[in-house]
Formats: sequence, C-alpha cells, structure tokens
Amino acid sequence: MPGMRWLPLGVFCLLLPVVLTGSLRAAGEAELIVELAREAIYEGESVRYRVTLNHVEHPSPPQLEGLDTDFEVEPAGEQSLNSHRVTIINGRRSEIRRFGRAYDYLLTPRRAGILDIPAPVAEVDGRLLRGRSLTLEVIAPQDQDTVVLEIRSDRESVYPMQEFTVTLHVAIKALPDPFSKSDAIELLQQLNQRVPMPALAVPWVDDEKLPAGVKPKRSWRKWVTKYNSGSRAGFSLNNVVKSSGLSFLAESPMPFLPQPRRIEKKDQAGVGVQYWDFEFARSFTPHQLGTLRFGPVTLKGTFVTEVNSQNEATTRPIYAVARPLVVTAKDVPSDGRPESYLGAIGHFEVANQLVPTQAKVGDPLTLTITLRGQGTLEAARAPDLTAIPAVTDRFRVYEATGETRGGQRQFTYSLRPLQAGTVEFPSIPLSYFDVQQEKFITLRTEPISLIVAQAEQLDDDEIALAGAGNGRQATIEASQDGVLVNINDLGILTDQSVDAPRWFFLFAGMGGAYVLVLVVSDQVRQFFGDRDLQRRRLAPGRARRRLQGAGTQIQAGKWRVAVDALGGALIGLVADVAGIEESGLTSAEVETQLRNMGVETEIVRRTSELLETCDGVRYGASHRALQGLDDQAGLLLDELITNLKRKKFL
Repeated sequence: MPGMRWLPLGVFCLLLPVVLTGSLRAAGEAELIVELAREAIYEGESVRYRVTLNHVEHPSPPQLEGLDTDFEVEPAGEQSLNSHRVTIINGRRSEIRRFGRAYDYLLTPRRAGILDIPAPVAEVDGRLLRGRSLTLEVIAPQDQDTVVLEIRSDRESVYPMQEFTVTLHVAIKALPDPFSKSDAIELLQQLNQRVPMPALAVPWVDDEKLPAGVKPKRSWRKWVTKYNSGSRAGFSLNNVVKSSGLSFLAESPMPFLPQPRRIEKKDQAGVGVQYWDFEFARSFTPHQLGTLRFGPVTLKGTFVTEVNSQNEATTRPIYAVARPLVVTAKDVPSDGRPESYLGAIGHFEVANQLVPTQAKVGDPLTLTITLRGQGTLEAARAPDLTAIPAVTDRFRVYEATGETRGGQRQFTYSLRPLQAGTVEFPSIPLSYFDVQQEKFITLRTEPISLIVAQAEQLDDDEIALAGAGNGRQATIEASQDGVLVNINDLGILTDQSVDAPRWFFLFAGMGGAYVLVLVVSDQVRQFFGDRDLQRRRLAPGRARRRLQGAGTQIQAGKWRVAVDALGGALIGLVADVAGIEESGLTSAEVETQLRNMGVETEIVRRTSELLETCDGVRYGASHRALQGLDDQAGLLLDELITNLKRKKFL
C-alpha cells in the first residue's frame, strides 16, 4: 500500500514520548527507604515514621508486618516525591535523587524500653522489596508523685449517638502553709518564677485527630475558649498560640487554666495528701461501632516542690504521662429487638404519603416513607413491605430506594394495586433504638385509603398506533426506494482512504509537543513541588526574622518569649535545612545534624553553647544572661548560613 512506507516513522514518533519519559524518570534501581524522625522519645509521645518507595513508577502502600505489637500505628498521609538533595556526611558529598512515593505514619509506643521497628516490605513489579529494621528508645516517665495525670470517662461503653464526656485530670501536690491556699500555677506567679508554662499534649484537642467515627459536641476552638485564663498563668495546650498578626512572629503559647479544686489522693507511701486538681472535660458522640482510644496525654513542665522561710522556691522539671483510655461504642442489644428494627439509633419521627389515591388495578403508585430526627439516619434500612401480608395481599411491591437529605431519610416504593374497590394501605411499623431511654421504640405510619377502579379491556379492533391523533387512523407503509433513498451527496460514497503521510506527521508533531511539555512540567514540578527545596531556600530569611523578633522582645522585657525566639531561630534553621520537624528538637540533636552536614567544628561548638545558654535562661537562670545574646546569635547565624551555603545546603 502507498502509505505503508510511512509506518516506521509514525510508529517511532508515537513511541518517542514513551521512550523519553522512561529515560527521564529512570534514575536508579527500585528501593525501599525507612526513616525515623527521632531515635528516642518519652513514653506517651509519638514519632513520625516514613517509608519511601524510591524509583518506583506505580507504587502500592507497603506492608508493616508486626509493627502493631509494640506501637499504635496511625497513617499520617502520603505524598509523591521528585526531588534532588545533596548531603555531606563526614566530609563526603553525595547526591540523592528521589522519585516515587512516601508513606508517613505516626507511631505511639505501647511500653517503655528499646523497641524494634520491623522491616517493612512492598511488592514492586512481581518482586519483593524489603527495608531495614530500626530501633526506638522509649524513656519511661519519672517516678514521682508531684504531678499525677489521669484520663476518665463518665461511661465505659456507649451506644452510637449516645453522648459521653472524657476528662483529663491534672493533679498537682499542694504545698504546706503558708502556701497551702495557693494552687500550683498561681504559686509560680506569686514567687515570680520565670519558667515556661507546663505544656500539655492532648490528642483529642485536635478535631482532625479524634478517633474514627467520633464527633465533638463543640469544635475545639469553642471548647478551649472556656479554659482561656486571660492572663500569663496556666497550661499550654498542644502549643496553641495567639498570632501577633505576622505569620513569622508569634507570641508565647496561650495559657489555659480550669478552675482548680482541692482533693485528697494517696501518695506513694499510701498516705492521704492534698492536691490541686485541674479538669479539662470534652464531650463527644460516636457515630459508628468500635473501640475509641483517647490518649496518651503528656505533660512537661517545671514545678515548685518546696519553699523555704525566705520564700525561695525549689523547682523540679517533671515529665508525666496519662495512660490511654478506651471507650467502647457497642451495638444495640439483641434481646427484645423487634423484627421492624431499621438499624437506626437516636430519636426519630415518621411520615408517609401515597400518590395517587385514585387509580385502576395495575396502575403504578408511589409510596414515600420519611424518617426525620437526630441519629444514624444513613444506617437506616427500608422497611420490608413484602414481609407484611396486609400489604402483599392487596399490592404488588417493587424494590425500594433510599435517600438521605437535610436531617431526614426517605424510602420510595413502587406499588400496583391488585384488586378493585375502596382499599386501605395498612399502617407500617418502624422501630429504632432510643439511646436516652436505652430501649427500642416502635413508630407506625398512618393508614391511607384509596379508590381502585377495575382496569378497562380493549378489543383487538380498538388497538391503534400511538400518535395518530385528530381522529385519523395510523398506518404503516413500506418504501420501495431502497436503502439509499436519504442520500443526497454521492461524494460520500467515493474512496475514503486515509492520507497516511499527513497523519504520521501530525502524530509526530503531537509527540514532540508532548515531550516538550513533559520536560518543562518536570522542571516546574521539581521547583514548585519540592517542599524540602522551598523550605531550605526560605530558611535564612525565616531565621533572621525570628531573631529580629527576639531583639524586640528583649527590649520589652519579655524574657521568656525572647529566649524561645533566639533558640528557635537557630533550631528552626537547622530543621528547615535538614528537612525534619522543629518541634522537640534538642540542642544535642542540632549538634548532630550540623556535624553530619560537615559544618565547621568551631561553629558547631558555638551553636551548641548558645542553645544551652537559652535553655538555662528558660529553666530559671538569671535573665541577665540574655544581655548581648541577640547580637551574638546574629553573628553566629550569619556564619552558619554562609557555611551551609558553602556546603551546598542552601
């Protein structure tokens, strides 16, 4: 054929984008990479665990075999990767190209000790990839009775749609006279103790981290409002801060302080001791069956343990953990469950409608049953009308449809009456479970009367075709003009062969345009889609702004805020460059990161010393140590940025 000589060129043009795509993306052998955000955490804390399928075109989630033995595992999202990173470890420079997908998990240890994280596996193109196993040190909380945390619920088990309240109790040991009438938080203010607020980490404060199938009575923002102390004293709660209006500068965490009450608890020796009890209570409603886990809760802070005759306080840093609380959302009881039970739980009303109310035998009717109220409407099943003889004796019932909309669920049936006369559609029972009364409630629809006439029968000579109209009888005529009677243009019957060269050139142009778009989009995606790259580029400016804010706070005499901003400027810079979380990063971990990046030893030493000075001021040292510290930090920050740029990290 004449066009066949163009076939090889056309096939090449069609395959060219595929070939180039493979060459652009083939950056190495498929591998499974595992990473842990921290090597050691306290019991009750969580750590981020990342599993990356690298150099894989179409990855599937990895299998985490045996991980749930020692950990609560919570998926924390996944993301596509297409990045290029240069790292320097022990003076050796290496390039890392990542193309694939990363799967993040949040691991919460079930116990203290050195815990093994088993190697994950994933199947790629018919072969099994295996990562490496890791270990995590989980440090047990201190053996102390100064601060005792406990999580309680007003119900151990609940039905769906049954409200329950989870309460966190923070009990702090009271001091003897003359300070016995002052609670522990108020005492810190009275003694002018410039220490950070005790920091609470409560998982169920965040609406996004509630157990599956649970809804709060009020949003977290409205809930915490009642605990806002309006002063500088209180607990910080999940590090919630009040923004100063600038995205890069924030005030210290907001204080939250419930009204405390005096209680008596047994200390470690079994002796009754007075405590101040602070309660954070939040109400929830389950919407599905299952086990609901709340916690653990952790607290970090410095507390007064003794005051001498000169009103000099002895303080102690304390880390405390509240064990998780489990509430069971259980199914309704099987005993006494009526056959008309719809599977709905809550409180409801019912209405029904049948149209038309006048028909002939065999005519279609539409029955609508509407369930309104509060509860598990989506779970409600349509009543089975075929199980009710009073319905099936008089009507033919067709399958029902259900729809939920605006606080109601509607069931629609098609019916056909089977007999003539004045017919009553019977009352239909519908049962649900009322969680307030904890018993089954049966509702009944209203009976509906309708008039059914006998269907007309037509003789054979009365049957006419539809559409005749105007009294004319419709007829069927046969045409003898043949199958081409409606063809007016004979040109369409001529040779319609394909112009192969023109089509192949068109495909070639499309292939070239595809490759061009692919290359450009790959570069754009690498620039804008690489969050780590953007984070590193913005890191110097962010650190300098935080340092500038620290200077402002020093001049205003806000030592606590100033020291947080000073240390945060350096810690944040290292975290941004290393691509790790800033929260919880210690000075020792910062030192390790800088050494791994090959930063000069002298700069590493000075950075560590400055962060230790900040820690000293934060935990009770004289604020005079802050004098000139912002200038020193500014010089150190410039040197650190210059060194990181020289090492190709910025």
